[in-house]
Parts: sequence; structure tokens; C-alpha cells
Amino acid sequence: MKRSLFLIFLFISLPLFSQNFRLNIGGTQSLFSNINNRKVSFYGINAGYSYYFYKKFGLYLGFSHYFPTVYYGKVKYWDQEYGTAPAYITGGANDFEAGLKLKIFDPKSKKMEINTTLSGSLFTHKGKYDKEPFLRHYEGGTFLPDIANMVKSLYVGVEAIFKAGNIPLFISGGYNFVPGQKTPFDDWR
Repeated sequence: MKRSLFLIFLFISLPLFSQNFRLNIGGTQSLFSNINNRKVSFYGINAGYSYYFYKKFGLYLGFSHYFPTVYYGKVKYWDQEYGTAPAYITGGANDFEAGLKLKIFDPKSKKMEINTTLSGSLFTHKGKYDKEPFLRHYEGGTFLPDIANMVKSLYVGVEAIFKAGNIPLFISGGYNFVPGQKTPFDDWR
């Protein structure tokens, strides 16, 4: 029951709006095809704020907080050479977005509205792993401390707002383009 309620909250959230602004709060999921050499999904909560200068064009600010997840990834070490070792990594993430929003479908009936978003995004992921087994196995090797990935990207998304009775519901999806990054998510501190 809890899982189905979470899935409903994840995909459909409630917007609050007035004439010139809109606040959307709901669940979020991000899937990465390669973070520390593994596919990883993050689940969390999202808040997005839009302020419209004109009836169809405005500014957008968004923040997502992803709860910690555990995945089997790769960690770096060095001794005589650089290498990687597999490890269970635990960590959460945050994502900040700022950009522009445009209404592309807004009928007078107000039963449905479709918007598009173009924004810059800064995704930060911090992870931890247990270094003790690696220090014994790779004698003399030095392991980097905690993992910190930072990804700058361009976000393009579409959202739909529709009314079920008098309650407005919101669903959105998008894609992040990561320009110029040769090795995916390879910023370690």
C-alpha cells in the first residue's frame, strides 16, 4: 500500500497557482545510465516555481532532493598505477534548475495546460563507502575519500496540468543534455 501511494505521489503532484505564478510540489525520479560505472535511479521530492511575465512566457526555478540509495559502483585508488575497485556506494543527491518556461497549449476552458521548460541544471551527488576492506586487500593503495559528483547540464522538459473535477494535477518529464563531458560522472574529491 505504501509503495502504491508513493508511486501515485511520484507521478502526479498538485500545483498551486494564481494569475502570475505557479508552485508544483511532488515526487521525482532520475535515472542515470552511467554514474560511477553503473546505472542508478534516484527517488525524491521536487519543488518547481514559475513566474509568468506575460500570459505564456516566464521564469522557472526548480529544486529536487533525492533520498540516499545504495548501488554497486566503482571507486578509484592508486598505488603504482591508477585503478578502480567495485564497492557498495550509498548516497543521495540534489538538483538545482533555473531557466525559462513557455505555455504551448492553454485553452480557455482551463481543463488542460501544456508547458515546456528550458533550463540549466546543476546535479550534485555525494556518496560514501566502507574503505577498510579495500585498504587490507590493496595493500599500499590509497583510496580517495568520499565520492562527489557534480554534473552541469541543459534540461529540456514538458509538463501537463489537467483538472480532475476541481483539483489540478501535474505530470512532467524531461531529459538532461550533458555537453562536453567525456567520462560520465567522474568528478571525485
